[in-house]
Amino acid sequence: MRLIEHFFSLLAPHDCINCGQEGALLCSDCTVKKLEPVPGRCYRCFRQSLNCSTCPVCRHYSVLKHVWVRTQYNETAKQLVHELKFSFAKDAAHKIAKEIQTTLPLLAPDTIIVHIPAATTHVRQRGFDQSALIARELSYLTSLPHIHALNRLGQQRQVGASAKTRQQQMKNAFRAVSNHAIEGMQVLLVDDVLTTGSTLEAAALTLRRAGAKSVSAVVFAQA
Repeated sequence: MRLIEHFFSLLAPHDCINCGQEGALLCSDCTVKKLEPVPGRCYRCFRQSLNCSTCPVCRHYSVLKHVWVRTQYNETAKQLVHELKFSFAKDAAHKIAKEIQTTLPLLAPDTIIVHIPAATTHVRQRGFDQSALIARELSYLTSLPHIHALNRLGQQRQVGASAKTRQQQMKNAFRAVSNHAIEGMQVLLVDDVLTTGSTLEAAALTLRRAGAKSVSAVVFAQA
């Protein structure tokens, strides 16, 4: 957390979104009780998987090497994401990044952090990109560089869409901003919520085509 944000959090501390205790957006007790860790598994088929790698069967359909997930998208996780998206609680970005960090192994020094960009209509409405905020905080915590490497071309609303519709919407949804910054690098994609995986896969494919050595992802919650 940046110094000025920490200062304001001391002046006007948050109440826990779960139990109401003053002092943090989600207190340590509720973090343990409500954000249960997800076991190591393939994100597509949920088979047990070492280091959350995409299993050999699913690798035929996926360009993602690993997908680390912090927790299930339960009511507490949903409320924390809601605070970030719609209440502009920047502390939520810091909290989510800290929780994401706990799921990650030691990453190679040639790893770059890339966020999944939100639709520009959402950025204009909210005034910020929530995944970019999380990625910025994660970069601060891990000392890995955060690079704006993707632009989003589509503006489709995915909430409530079927898996088939999401997959169709995500075709050619991203464009690499700079191949030079991506070539030969190991990319860690960052997003808040994973639903069907269509968005992650489309972004990962774009990055691989731009020359990334490998692409993995980390998300806060999986629906």
